[in-house]
Amino acid sequence: MERGIIFRISRPYKIYRTMLAQKIVVPGVNGDLTVLRDRAPTLILLRNGILQVLDAANNPIERYYVKGGIADIARNRCAVSTEKVVACENMTLEKATEKRDAAIHQEDKDFYQMIINDITVFGNK
Repeated sequence: MERGIIFRISRPYKIYRTMLAQKIVVPGVNGDLTVLRDRAPTLILLRNGILQVLDAANNPIERYYVKGGIADIARNRCAVSTEKVVACENMTLEKATEKRDAAIHQEDKDFYQMIINDITVFGNK
């Protein structure tokens, strides 16, 4: 069996993605945390931010915008539960602006503004 970390990201009532990963960077409320194999069990509270799945050379394979949540890390698995998740490659400045303007709740507006800020500064990579 290939060595790695079993990674799962889910929203309420739906598993969004499951895969085997080498490294995962989660946006913790106290700063980003890199999840490696054989890490001590940890429960992390997440902030709105970018979750990255990295290869062995620290290159991003997949990137996701997440709206808060928790990451449960134990026994070479990382289970992320979040309210909203969007693959970075599926989001454009126009989509994010449209969703921010249509949002009713301030926390949703803040989430989409975070995406707009990221795309404006770093582009859609």
